[in-house]
Amino acid sequence: MQTSAGLLAAGALAGSALPAQGQDAPEPRYPRCQSAQLTGSMSPVQAGAGQRYADLTLTNSGDARCTLQGYGGMELVDAAGNPLPTTVTRAPDPGPTLLDLDPGESAAATLHWSTVPHGDEGDPCQPVAAGLRVIPPDETEPLPVEWTGDTVCGEGSLDGTAYHQG
Repeated sequence: MQTSAGLLAAGALAGSALPAQGQDAPEPRYPRCQSAQLTGSMSPVQAGAGQRYADLTLTNSGDARCTLQGYGGMELVDAAGNPLPTTVTRAPDPGPTLLDLDPGESAAATLHWSTVPHGDEGDPCQPVAAGLRVIPPDETEPLPVEWTGDTVCGEGSLDGTAYHQG
C-alpha cells in the first residue's frame, strides 16, 4: 500500500510491472508517454451499495505515438491542491499491457473505492476531493485531473488497475 506522503515518489517506481519469473517484459517500440504529452480525465462514476467505480483516462495529446505500460501513482487533493489522505492498492485484473498510443488515443485505469466509513471514521469519512495528482507509469511529474467522484473512505483507499486500452 502507498500513502499520500510517499505516493508521488512511488508513482515513478510503480509504473512498470515486473514480469513474471522466467518471462521477459515486452520491449517498447516507441518512446514512453510523458506527463507533458498526456491529459487526464475521469469517467462518470458508477455506484452501487456504497461501492464506486470510474475510469481514469490518459489521452495522448502530443503529436507523436508513445508507449504506456503498467500502474501509475495518484493522490487525492482538495480545491486548494492540498493532499488528502490517499492509499492506493494495485488491482491485478487487468494487469500490465504494453499500449501504443497514437495522438488522440487513450488508455484507462479502472478505480474502485468505498463511501462507507471504516472503523471509527466519521460520516462523511473525509472531505470530497476536488482533484487527483496523477503520475503516469515510469514518470515523476504529476498531471492534474478533476475528481468527479465523491468521498473516499478507508482513509482515502483506492484500488486501481494497470492502464488498459481505453
